[in-house]
This record gives sequence, C-alpha cells and structure tokens, in this order.
Amino acid sequence: MTLRMPKGFGTAGQKLWKTVLAEYELDYEPHKVEILTHACRVSDAIAELERAARSEPLTVRGSAGQKVIHPLVSEVRFQRGLLSQLLARLNFEGAPDL
Repeated sequence: MTLRMPKGFGTAGQKLWKTVLAEYELDYEPHKVEILTHACRVSDAIAELERAARSEPLTVRGSAGQKVIHPLVSEVRFQRGLLSQLLARLNFEGAPDL
C-alpha cells in the first residue's frame, strides 16, 4: 500500500515526504505518518521564512534602538530545531544523522 501525500504541502514538504517514503515503510505506523506530516509542514514553513528573510537585513533596531537579530532569523532557527526534533521522533533504525 502506498501512502497518499496530504494536500497542501509546498515544494520542501513534498520533497521530504517523498524522500522519507522512498526509504522507509510507514503503512502500519500511523503515529509516524502524523509526525512526518507535521515535519513536512514545518519544512514548508522553513522554506517560506527563508525566502522572506533573503530580502531582509540580518539585524534590525530593537525597542531601545539597539541592533538585534532580525525576528525571521530567530524563527528560522526555532523551526529548524523543531524539524530536527520531529525527524528524530520518527526513530528509524539505521537512519543517518541529519
């Protein structure tokens, strides 16, 4: 049985879905399908945030006029950490470290 890709994924999410399912069988592990679905959505969010960040400076002025890291940079970092956690939860035997 081939799992159907959920609707609404962008390019990054579709790529992650296809890559994982090309290597691993998830038909009988619905909890892993749910985790993978969330990981694909996070992957899409990262791609969108990175696109938005490309046209922005790395720093902006904070509330006291000081230079601070742009909020998009911080959010990308947070989302990458979340993606890493989700992928680790898939717990595939023999999977290479990402």
